[in-house]
Amino acid sequence: MEHFIAHTFLVHPHPLECEAVADWLRKISYVELVGKGSSLDHLIQLPYLKDIDVIVLFAHQTENVAEKILKIRKLHPRLKFLLLAPSPSSESVREVVRSGVSGYIVFESELHEWELAFRAVSQGRVYYGQEVMLRLAESSVETFIPEPIPTTKDFLSKREVEILRLVANEYTTTRIASELCISDKTVESHRRNLFQKLGVKNSVGLTKIAVRMGVV
Repeated sequence: MEHFIAHTFLVHPHPLECEAVADWLRKISYVELVGKGSSLDHLIQLPYLKDIDVIVLFAHQTENVAEKILKIRKLHPRLKFLLLAPSPSSESVREVVRSGVSGYIVFESELHEWELAFRAVSQGRVYYGQEVMLRLAESSVETFIPEPIPTTKDFLSKREVEILRLVANEYTTTRIASELCISDKTVESHRRNLFQKLGVKNSVGLTKIAVRMGVV
């Protein structure tokens, strides 16, 4: 027995297919289909948008979809989106996920997966289909493959190399300042420069790079 009602709005660009999906949604006991539309552009003008829980969005192409979803969610952050779209590219899936969709599956998914995705999204959970997850993983690998680190001679000053070495050896700011006969403020300034140059956020990151560069 369901203990909630998901007030749902359906967005589908093709009238006949839209009605078929609407019939499917109406058969779900905990769904109240409050409206249908052909595009997100019409959706944003709805006076009752704040009363909708889930947007089921069919998009035959994902170009500009992420931007529109993000725009709507900024105005109505509690809205949840379930997107059904063609097989995505690594780049497009990253943009769509960043827009804040709660669910994302491809058209070719089995009806059973549509149901799983809708239930998860309507209950405030996240559901990404297997193909979407694969593309997202590919995107993450592409994004986070580390750049080749330049040599210390070309990239860091002699003083920065000294401080990097001491940080990697777990020296505190005060101890580094004493070791190099400089002020704590100067040490912190060099440390910030190292963070920026090496693209890390903490001493652990500096230590890892120091090891890779052969500084320690």
